[in-house]
Amino acid sequence: MSKLKKLNLPYEETYLGFDIYIETNPDEYREGFCWSISRNDEEHDYGLDFEAQQALEAAYKAIEKLTS
Repeated sequence: MSKLKKLNLPYEETYLGFDIYIETNPDEYREGFCWSISRNDEEHDYGLDFEAQQALEAAYKAIEKLTS
C-alpha cells in the first residue's frame, strides 16, 4: 500500500493489476470523494468517503480483499 500522498483529482492509479479512480462526488448535496476499482473494463467495487486519502485507502483494501 502506498504511503500518504497529496492527490490531484481526478486521480488514477494501478495497484495489483486493478485500476483505481477517485474523483470528487458529483452530487452537489453530498460531499466527499467517489472511488472505484476496475480491471479489463469491468468495475469490481466502488464507494464514497469523506476524504480523498480515505477513498484511496478504501480502494486499496477492496483490491487486497479481492486478491486474497
